[in-house]
Amino acid sequence: MKKIDHIIVHCSDSPFGSVDDIRAWHQAKGWKDVGYHFVILNGRVNADLKLPALDGSIECGRSLDGDAFIEDNEVGAHALGYNESSIGVCLIGMKDPKSGVVTFTIKQFEALKALLADLCKHYGVPVENVLGHRETDSGKAQGKTCPDFDVAAFRTWLKGRI
Repeated sequence: MKKIDHIIVHCSDSPFGSVDDIRAWHQAKGWKDVGYHFVILNGRVNADLKLPALDGSIECGRSLDGDAFIEDNEVGAHALGYNESSIGVCLIGMKDPKSGVVTFTIKQFEALKALLADLCKHYGVPVENVLGHRETDSGKAQGKTCPDFDVAAFRTWLKGRI
């Protein structure tokens, strides 16, 4: 059991999805559950269905009991070296490698701001410990681009609000 000291932000690297989709993808890799604690939807339920009402909705993945420690049953599977002491947040979306177009929405970013502020306040996570996956040691070593947007801008926004 370790104290929660980081929040790691990810993207699904897919244009659509949900906690259930990610859970299936992760379990197909042999993982026991979805790797993230929270997933922020972009309204694209599948390749053929977009429901704007779901844009920015937050789904719970792996559960947290609300105390400041990650118990064995709460450990995520989202950032090597950080899983036992961090919360994983994933936005459904991606940056298309060919066109460079991103599928993240304004509502997702608004939800991310609110969620990060709540999590930092509740768990006492310092703003500088909110990282994009690519900013972690393992993310750098693996050449990750995740979450395909600038998490530093969210840290700047969080300063003075917590």
